[in-house]
Amino acid sequence: MKKFLFILALVPILLVSFKLAIDKTSATVSTEQGVSIFIMSKPTQPNEYLGTVKVGVTWSSKPEEQLSNILKKLKKEYPTADGIVFTSIDMQKADAIKFKE
Repeated sequence: MKKFLFILALVPILLVSFKLAIDKTSATVSTEQGVSIFIMSKPTQPNEYLGTVKVGVTWSSKPEEQLSNILKKLKKEYPTADGIVFTSIDMQKADAIKFKE
């Protein structure tokens, strides 16, 4: 009987720890100016592709300035966009998305 109770208590603990060990793909998304920003990642929530935003190369600008510039262009070209997905680290272009409700 003691073995049965021990196993019964151990199974949920093992299942929870197994789930925690496997799920390494979830994260908290950063938001700037009301836009969710995905860099080299994709949203798990269903979304609609609106278009691509491109910004020219500027050697003197800092990453914060590049992000600010692309967000300004995003809001001008796609005012209904909820998020932006950078598929490469250079931040020269990104996909504008709208989350489905």
